[in-house]
Amino acid sequence: MFRRNMNLLAALWVVLAFVLGSVSEAGQPMIKPESVPTYQPKFYPFEGGEKAVYRTSWNGLISVATAEIYTTSTMLDGKKVYQVRVEAKTSRMLDLIWKMRDTITSTFDAKALAPSHFKFSQRENAKVIDTVARYNGSTKSWAVNRQQVGKKPQLYEFDSKNTLDPITAVYVARSVDFKVGDRLYFNIFGGRYRYLLELLVERKEPVELESGKVVEAYKIIPFIQNTTKGGYAERLNEATIWISADERRLPIKLSSKIAFGSVYMELIQDKHGTQSTAAEPGQSPS
Repeated sequence: MFRRNMNLLAALWVVLAFVLGSVSEAGQPMIKPESVPTYQPKFYPFEGGEKAVYRTSWNGLISVATAEIYTTSTMLDGKKVYQVRVEAKTSRMLDLIWKMRDTITSTFDAKALAPSHFKFSQRENAKVIDTVARYNGSTKSWAVNRQQVGKKPQLYEFDSKNTLDPITAVYVARSVDFKVGDRLYFNIFGGRYRYLLELLVERKEPVELESGKVVEAYKIIPFIQNTTKGGYAERLNEATIWISADERRLPIKLSSKIAFGSVYMELIQDKHGTQSTAAEPGQSPS
């Protein structure tokens, strides 16, 4: 149970926090997937680049993993895009039981924040899985290639229906003009399965970080439901996300209950204005 929680918690950062426990009912029925709005970005707090480091702990005492998130802008085929790279790894202590070195990359348009490419490389003990998804603007569909060492590749395609990869969804959420009481909705996919995600902006409150710094933040409650068979929506268990209430809209903390206590993910390092990159025309993102 603990291993399963740490897998996607550390690797998929905040949006996939819904894999952590048992489902909670939303305060009101979710909208239908086809009714999910296409949000128009208003803010670009990640313009100029970012580097954020998060530490995941059990019961706030034992460090079990870290995740580093790099955001850069680049030119790809003559268009400006953002590229986000998440590198997640278990601590040395947990490596003795279960070793995880996962990497996620996402590429999306710098203006509309429309996604184009998503890759999830899982390296967990002997398990090696690479999931690559590409969005086709002509057919408005995602093509997914999932390869696990020792098994046959899985290839599948699905109509987009305004479906985002989980990393792009985080950045879209940070870019829109929300307030307390709002509910944001996203169609997202996590490889083989697709979900409807609701983010309830419950209230503003001060949050004290491990460093002692107090940050005014939005308290956001995520709810999730499967839109395809075989998903993991039933694993949500009292997850909470805090996003800074300043112009950065930066995720600063996440908590969720598990079978034996609680898991916390907290921002421990933040650098704004990292170096942009330049990609050659036609070069695919890594």
